[in-house]
This record gives sequence, structure tokens and C-alpha cells, in this order.
Amino acid sequence: MKMKTLFFHRSNDYTGSTRALANMIEREYSGKDIAHGKICVVTIDIKGQGFLSNLANVHIKRIWYPMIKGKRLPLFSYLIGNLHMFLIAVLYSFRFDIFYINTISPYPAVIAGRLFRKKIIYHIHEKYIDHTREHKFLEWMLNNTKATRIYVSEFVRNRYPKTNDLYEVKYNKLPKSFLLKVTITPLADRPRCNIIMLSALTIVKGILNFIELAKILPQYNFLLLLSADKNETDLFFKDAIPQNVSIICAESNVHPFLQKSDLLLNLTIPALCVESFGLTILEAMAYGIPAIVPNVGGPVELVTDGYNGYCVDVANLDIVKQKINESLADSNYEKLVHNALEKVNLFI
Repeated sequence: MKMKTLFFHRSNDYTGSTRALANMIEREYSGKDIAHGKICVVTIDIKGQGFLSNLANVHIKRIWYPMIKGKRLPLFSYLIGNLHMFLIAVLYSFRFDIFYINTISPYPAVIAGRLFRKKIIYHIHEKYIDHTREHKFLEWMLNNTKATRIYVSEFVRNRYPKTNDLYEVKYNKLPKSFLLKVTITPLADRPRCNIIMLSALTIVKGILNFIELAKILPQYNFLLLLSADKNETDLFFKDAIPQNVSIICAESNVHPFLQKSDLLLNLTIPALCVESFGLTILEAMAYGIPAIVPNVGGPVELVTDGYNGYCVDVANLDIVKQKINESLADSNYEKLVHNALEKVNLFI
């Protein structure tokens, strides 16, 4: 008898962990399990939009997450959402054999899985730097739960204690549906002035540094694709945005923007957050786009310094500025593009 898998994810949105889950389901799972032959994912799905929404073979079981006038009730919403996830996990424990926990956040499903002796698979995307009480609890749950562990990079694997549990390092890969839409712009048609960054709406991702770089380098066009909606974005950016900056909100189709881009930036501030992998870097590489990324964490497993981009101290804007100019220079750009296209073959 084939074992049935139930997926748990914190929130259906446009962030990297949701995209990675959607890509993995598309690559490795066919329509099955429940709900008209579809895979079931238990997640918060407030707006009904996110990378999971684009998968025809996925049924989303929504977690109730109370809101008033579109705003979360911080502690109350958190508690109710977690309680509802736990109750769903208990109810569905009679129909599923495996609980697949995407990121370490959906701990109520882990508790239910242990109570009902389900096989638990942890897909681990993160390693926290700021150890709040919640972060300490989530990591304690992970470290003390018998589970099969999937790490998104060697960096993440090395940040957790070794256990006797089965584990593997499994890099995120691009699904066929993504690759079929890739149209690579010939070098002769690239203006080498369009710089892109795909990011969550948070200071730790270096968004403000991205805006500052645009001010320093007015000769380039800067495009910021955010996972947040327009209302959240407008509240975040209180100061005027430079004229050479364009901001796109909550966009699931990144292809038109990558096709017109010449260079990718990942400016996540290592002192606040270390990137565990960097799926947006991989997507850019598929278009032959070099990347400038932090010199710590998962990105260094994707970008070889001086080969298909640069690994630098991204908090130092003078260095980033220098590498932007160096990347887009005629004498260097063709080599970086060629090498990006060569290296992406390792992840498809």
C-alpha cells in the first residue's frame, strides 16, 4: 500500500520557501492523496494567492487565521492559527501516513505527528540568528523529533547538531514549467544597465541598501520585486523612491522581469539573517544573469566568486558598487553570463 503524504507550510505567499515547496511538489509528486485526486497542503491562505495557488494538482486546506479589517491580531491570530493547524493534523492523521513539514515553523503538525506516530519529514530552509523564545522552541522541536531531515544546503546542514536520523542535503531545483518559459536574451541585445532584486518586504533582506545603491548609481535601472502587496509596500517605503527604481508587488510570474534584467543582487544582511540557499539566484542563472550575493551562507554554494558572479560583504555598499560596475563591464560580462548558464545545469 502506497503511503500518503500531507504537507504543512506556514503561509501560502510569494516568498522563497513557498516557491521551493511548490517547485518540489511539481517535480516529485503527481496528483494524489485526497480532494479530487489532489495533493493536500495545510497552510494559511488568507488572500488565496501564492505560489501554491498556481499548481492545479494541489488542494489547499486553509488554516483559520483571524483578522480584522485585513490586519492580524498579533497574539490571538497566532494562537488560533496554530491550534487550528494542530486540529487539522489530528483529524487528517487517520488518512495520511507521512507529515511533510516545510520549514521548521509548522510545529503544531509535528506535535500531532508524534502523538499519532506518523513518519515526519522536515524540509529545513532556515537557521535563525536572532534566537527569540519562539525560535529556540522551534529548533528544540527539530532537534528532539525523530524525523527524516532534508537540508536545502550544506550551510544549513552544518548549523544543526548531528543526529542519528536519516538526512540528505537536497538543493532546490527548477521545475520543468519554469525552464520551459525561459527565453535567454542574446548578449548583443542586453543593455547591461538593468539590475533586479527579488525579496521579501523586510529590512534584513537589504531593501534599503538596494534603494541607496540606486541613488549612488543613477546610470542604472533598479527593479525590486517584492512578495508583499501594494498596501504593505506603501507603508514600508515612507521616503521618496528614486526615479531609477521600479517596484513590483506580489508577482508570481518573474519571467518577463528576469528576461529584461542584466544583473541580480541579493543584499541580505548577514548580521541580521543568513541566506540558507537563494532560489532567486538560481532562477536568474537560468537566464544567464550574473549575481552579486553575500559571502556567507547558502549563496556561496550557487555563486563562485569571480566565475558566475561575486560573493562580497553586501553591507559594504562601496564594494557592491564596485562589483556592479565590474560585472557589467564589456570585458567581463560575457564570461559571467556564459558561466552562469553553465553552472545552472547542476540544478535542473
